[in-house]
Amino acid sequence: MKGNLPISEHWYVPDGNRNIEKSFQRLNRAPYTYETVFDGNPGWPGDREGRALLAFLCHYHISGRKIPCMEQMLRDLPARTNPCLFFGDVPAAGNANEQQLSGHNWYLRALCDQADTFQDPLALRALKSTFENLYLPALPLYDDYPLERSSAEGGVDGTVCGEAHGWKLSTDVGCAFMCVDGVARYYALTGDERARVFLEKTIGVFLDADMVARGFQTHTSLTCLRGMLSFCETTRQEKYLQAVRREFDRYLRYGMTLTYENFNWFGREDTWTEPCAVVDSLLLAVDLYNLTGEKQYRMLARRIWANGLQFCQRDNGGAGTNTCVTEKQPVLRISGYEASQCCTMRYTEVLLCWHKNKEMFTYDPFAPVVTEADGRRFSDDRLVVFTGGEVRPIFSCNTVPKEKLETLKLKVLF
Repeated sequence: MKGNLPISEHWYVPDGNRNIEKSFQRLNRAPYTYETVFDGNPGWPGDREGRALLAFLCHYHISGRKIPCMEQMLRDLPARTNPCLFFGDVPAAGNANEQQLSGHNWYLRALCDQADTFQDPLALRALKSTFENLYLPALPLYDDYPLERSSAEGGVDGTVCGEAHGWKLSTDVGCAFMCVDGVARYYALTGDERARVFLEKTIGVFLDADMVARGFQTHTSLTCLRGMLSFCETTRQEKYLQAVRREFDRYLRYGMTLTYENFNWFGREDTWTEPCAVVDSLLLAVDLYNLTGEKQYRMLARRIWANGLQFCQRDNGGAGTNTCVTEKQPVLRISGYEASQCCTMRYTEVLLCWHKNKEMFTYDPFAPVVTEADGRRFSDDRLVVFTGGEVRPIFSCNTVPKEKLETLKLKVLF
């Protein structure tokens, strides 16, 4: 594989419009119909409900089309939630379930969007009640958040693995900090100073914990960083921008695969990728580019979109997990066909980002191959791989039927 590589006129370039249409059609089918959308994992209250509503809203912002389930969900929230308008039990005083706090991040995000876009009084009421009755009571517990944990027993769906200091703890280590994202949007929308206090405390604990050394889940870490960046934009405090830049750089060094995806936990190259985290990494790269103007973030966003995120979407429009590509393990193949419980829904957020920034994501199908210092080869930011007896850039899985995808292998060239 040494020397110049031939350039084919048929080399693939990403097609965002195809990604969008595939996703839209997927979200019109079960488990995202009204009959099934509330049947989420009981171990993650509010998680699927929030992700689904946020996904529906993303498609509305892209095209103006409303997935029917969106308005049905909103109409029936009071009947589907507890008296405080959130999912699961109202925690007893002095107790918190980090999977409930994590799952409701997406519920907060969706309610913020719904309230802001449609001036929806029910969404605003549910938003305030969820913050006051789920998040505020948990704030004192963050002082004693248990950091000693093992991710070894964790799977694609995290599970409660123990209790300590009032916390129900998850194998998705650190997921108690995912809510920084949703609470930051709540603060930006309402100006509730109690949310500012919550954010200052939880961000401080997160940064002191050291996400890499503690083996945090990369998805929750990146989502937390997105919340920090939102908080920075609202407060104009430079220290939060610098913290995001520093921690994101550590993710790039210790949490990102060679195909611009992620290791599910820091320090666990033997696991799988997760499109939810890959989505967050691109959104962070775009936001940091827009805030700083530094071209390194623009290039990073383009590479995450063309490589990691194209190989995440399947031909049914959903999103699934892949193998973690490293120098020791250079073969890329799918790990799980679809993560319908999370990643299929989160994928819509990156589609909205692509829609808003199309000019950033154009690629030259005839660009020459360039070899970088680490040996990887690129054609206009698209990784060059060897598969099926030919050399070509990584392509979207949404062009490959499921039966072929299950045996497909791509080798990253060094």
